[in-house]
Amino acid sequence: MRIYLDDLETSLRATSVGGALQSAASVVEQAGRMIVEVSVDGVAWNEEDLATASYAERSAGEIRLVTAHPAELLRDTCMHAADAVLNADDMQRNAATLLQSNRTKEGLDALLQSLAVWGSVQTAVSRGLALGVLSRESLAAQSVDIEGAIQALDRQLRTVRDAMSNGDQTALADTLLYEFPQVAKQFATMLVSLANECARVLTSGANTTRAV
Repeated sequence: MRIYLDDLETSLRATSVGGALQSAASVVEQAGRMIVEVSVDGVAWNEEDLATASYAERSAGEIRLVTAHPAELLRDTCMHAADAVLNADDMQRNAATLLQSNRTKEGLDALLQSLAVWGSVQTAVSRGLALGVLSRESLAAQSVDIEGAIQALDRQLRTVRDAMSNGDQTALADTLLYEFPQVAKQFATMLVSLANECARVLTSGANTTRAV
């Protein structure tokens, strides 16, 4: 079984996919990186595949692994999330317009789509911060207010959900049009600041993987 790291063939050998991943992970971690993509005999594997014992025990002709520096992963996550936040805000403005036009079902459908985006963004940011790339102390020193943005978002989401539960379409539309946009902008700005701090980390150290 041939094992490639970032298109470079290594001297690592294994008899199963799981064994190959373990061997490669050790090398990658020593380089300060992490595996972000796995391809087995030309087929991309997802997290579910990798967590399945029967899959991990399989043999293969070759395994290709793509790695990334955690700061690189968090940077990209934050930039994509910032774009998603702005899209969610657009969805919410559209939802508010629909609600004000008494197109209730269409408005609520659009709102639910935006809330799903917010859920995905929150999960992505939480996982990204768990990588430990940036300390709260370093972020505070750069005036990046993560907690403030998260708390403002949580409050706004509760306001939206309360209005939905009460069936108050007027309050819901007003919140989406006049209150939420500022919170979305604050959150997007925070995400861009996080991405910039990750870029600073990347420029301050080596970011390459060598074949072994």
